[in-house]
Amino acid sequence: MSQPVASKEVGATGLRCARCGAVVEGTRHGRATYTVGYYLLHTGKTVDATFVGRDGETPVAYRRLLEGVDVVSCPRCFAEPAVRRQWAAFGDEEASHA
Repeated sequence: MSQPVASKEVGATGLRCARCGAVVEGTRHGRATYTVGYYLLHTGKTVDATFVGRDGETPVAYRRLLEGVDVVSCPRCFAEPAVRRQWAAFGDEEASHA
């Protein structure tokens, strides 16, 4: 008896493209290929933070994520150069003031 495969159902991810609103599906894998279902940018509000490295003396600086936000893009929107540039610049000071 075959079991239904949830990932093949339309909208099984419950996610929509933030730009066009299209329902996105998960990535489909074949024997030698795959088809990307959506792109996910995990971002949000951050602050500067530091911790002491493994040597016990060297401080290591990083950006600490305070409030995580997931931004979803369908493959059609992500293929557009303007969207790719926007995602590549996401979080830059200049991009956030534009």
